[in-house]
Amino acid sequence: MRLPTLCLSTLVKTPEHLSRPALIRDLSIIASAALGFYLLSLYLELSETVAHWAHGYEYLQVDELPLTLLLLSVGFAWFGWRRWRELVIEMQARSVIEEANLQILAQNRQLARQLILLQEQERRHLARELHDELGQCCVAIKVDAAAIAQDTCERLPAAHASACAISETANHLHNVVRGMLNRLRPTGLDELGLETCLGLLIESWSKVHGITCTFATEASLDGLDEATNISIFRTVQESLTNIARHARATQAAVTIRRSANESPQTDCITLTIDDDGIGFPADGICNGFGLLGMSERVNALGGRVGFSAAPSGGARIEVFVPVGARSSP
Repeated sequence: MRLPTLCLSTLVKTPEHLSRPALIRDLSIIASAALGFYLLSLYLELSETVAHWAHGYEYLQVDELPLTLLLLSVGFAWFGWRRWRELVIEMQARSVIEEANLQILAQNRQLARQLILLQEQERRHLARELHDELGQCCVAIKVDAAAIAQDTCERLPAAHASACAISETANHLHNVVRGMLNRLRPTGLDELGLETCLGLLIESWSKVHGITCTFATEASLDGLDEATNISIFRTVQESLTNIARHARATQAAVTIRRSANESPQTDCITLTIDDDGIGFPADGICNGFGLLGMSERVNALGGRVGFSAAPSGGARIEVFVPVGARSSP
């Protein structure tokens, strides 16, 4: 990706502009010190005193030291000025690179957000195909198997048993398809809304895994864009999956809050997921693919994910997602 061309005069403020008060203060200190030393020299007649003292060491040429030290001071001043100019150039270059990196990061986040939306659209399309094609085929197999079982109930017991087995297999396949549909696309997310879908997800998860899970929302979740809805739902889904697989927990809690962020035009969704399981590793490194995907989803929205210990002793996942100021793609 080509870095954007940026103008130094508009992008970067030089250290002269950034430190003008400090520059005036330092110059004032130097001028005051020089004036004070001059007045002290007048009062003590330092030049005459030094000349009288140096006269006794004429063989060492001590009287030539002041000019030599003056030249050395000028040399050090020139050396410091050169290093300062190099620092100015380096800071300007770093500022340009940092600005370019920020622009690239913003572009990458936008790209990641677009990829998330494309992924969800593909999942929605696949779920529709599974529902329309495979689901209808399962229903047709069940109807045909039921008809065969009814016709062969007394005349052909073996065929009747096979028809019943086919019907059971079709039922099992239909349940598998329904589970796949729920994983591919949240049921009713577009029609029912995020809060209702999360409640259904948590209720179903709690029944399947036998883990008590509470769900509380302290604000309305209406008006969120599709990317935010999908990311929050997938984050809760992935977190509950991790709890069921790895946490050895007996209780969990999901809480969603919505509060004002730095600017009045931007709200912040805070999602907190706690459990009373074994917690995160002692070294604090959380590098699972599920947690990594969760972080990538949230980062694409300009948010962040935090991992810490829960008050109950287990694990806590905190997700912060800014909403309101981000335009839809």
